[in-house]
Amino acid sequence: ATLGLLPLFASGLVLTRSLRVDRQPRPRLDFHSRNGLGRILLLASTFGIIAAGCTIMTVGMTTVFVPQDIEFMGITPAELRAVNPHLVPLIAHDRAGFGGALISCGLAMFLAVLYGRPSRSLWQALAIAGLAGFCTAIAIHPVIGYMSMSHLGPAIAGCCVFILGMAMTVRRPIA
Repeated sequence: ATLGLLPLFASGLVLTRSLRVDRQPRPRLDFHSRNGLGRILLLASTFGIIAAGCTIMTVGMTTVFVPQDIEFMGITPAELRAVNPHLVPLIAHDRAGFGGALISCGLAMFLAVLYGRPSRSLWQALAIAGLAGFCTAIAIHPVIGYMSMSHLGPAIAGCCVFILGMAMTVRRPIA
């Protein structure tokens, strides 16, 4: 299915290239304004999403489990293989795919923040993406009882940086 979608995606990129409009230069990163600092925080947060994706994908393709996983599950990979020899490879596949999805999402958000022109619609799209991603990633852990802060801490920190960046870049109405 992925290989079938790839030509469609590439065709879409080529066919819509002429729709791109460059009326204004992209905004520079300004370390001295509230908006500029907010954009820098958003870039840091989205870079963190990319780094998390690389880490999760690498773990999925190599060891499959981190020590916190083994502690939470109370079972070793060998014991899982004894239950079903396909279980660990399935989890590895899930982890590698999830990591790749995080890389894709983080990269799209990073490029949107870096090259996109600040607008209400860009801000809303980033807010929805951040809300969906961070809320589900963080909220599922207490639901299943997986509360290792060394596992969950980076996501919480990234969420805080993202929220602060969004708060600093929101346009305030003129009174």
